[in-house]
Amino acid sequence: MDGKIINKNEFMKLERSRRSYGLDLVKILAMINIINLHINGKVYFSKLNPQNLKFKQLYRLEAFSYWPVNAFGLISGIVGYKKYKFANIIYIWFIYNFYSIFFSIYRYYKSKIDTKKLILSFFPIGIRKNWYVNAYILMYFFLPFITNSINSINKKFYSKIVLYFFFIYSIYHTIIKYNMKNTNFDFILEGYSSLWLLILYIVGGYIGRFYINKNSIPNILFLIIYIICSLISSEYVFYSIRKYNFPNILFLSYNSPTVILQAFSLIFFFSNIKINNKYLTKVISLIYQLNFSVTIIHFGLFLSQIQPMLKLLKFTKELSPNNLFFKIYGISILIYFICIFMDYFRFLLFKLFRIRNICYYIENKLF
Repeated sequence: MDGKIINKNEFMKLERSRRSYGLDLVKILAMINIINLHINGKVYFSKLNPQNLKFKQLYRLEAFSYWPVNAFGLISGIVGYKKYKFANIIYIWFIYNFYSIFFSIYRYYKSKIDTKKLILSFFPIGIRKNWYVNAYILMYFFLPFITNSINSINKKFYSKIVLYFFFIYSIYHTIIKYNMKNTNFDFILEGYSSLWLLILYIVGGYIGRFYINKNSIPNILFLIIYIICSLISSEYVFYSIRKYNFPNILFLSYNSPTVILQAFSLIFFFSNIKINNKYLTKVISLIYQLNFSVTIIHFGLFLSQIQPMLKLLKFTKELSPNNLFFKIYGISILIYFICIFMDYFRFLLFKLFRIRNICYYIENKLF
């Protein structure tokens, strides 16, 4: 600060100006869209007869909601490329274990799982209860090997690497998938892998170093790109039904060019939005701290339990086709804030037991 002493209010103002609350909003919106996808998958909308009036709206919802995993991966690189903190991943591990044990004890009490599964709940990493959390934690341990490269590599060579990733793992892969059923890209797992998250992190680091908050493109253009890419993904499904009589979801995978561009466009759109109101930034900051837990809670509470699932199934299937797209969004938003409310008590409990400090202590001892 050039040797100047600033008071608390000035410090908070400076923090608000430095932090991109727009990126926090992207992550919040992304989590709501993940709930959309899980509702869509659990309720088996994709198995509806293509002639059903609901079919088109629900596949369009799928297409508009498929970008969150890419956004999470890219933002991890954008905000984390300068340095990594193992305390952060340890804290995530604490949250994941907390809810794994919590829900397993509940199911054991209800006689829905046996003792063996209860014991396994204490070791959730690698069991694939939540593929994203598993992949993210495993990916995080590779970051020490690439962080220095991200910060030292020159822009020209870095640009070539990013273009290479995009061409080989997205464009080329999509072309191969279009022309043949089986490919040798199984290690990508359509984006359900630590490798894909690592690629996104590297690309995110490139954006963070050279482009975030530095572009002069009109913001509305990013929104238009998002809408166009979403429509391409959904319209191709409808085209394949008309031509081949089955829904081809070629563009509905995490490494699809359209889905990647969706994430890019929304990240740039929201990062250009400046939020300086102190009350709004406080709300966003609080919700953002609870956002990660939603991916665990909503599945454990709403989508893995028989009774809540049956009720959700019945309710969503009874919805009329009119404005179904927005009605499912409304359900997702409601579930999201129920999960946020629940996690707030976990958040207070972790503060009481100083879990964050424990994470820093473990980091200092182990790393």
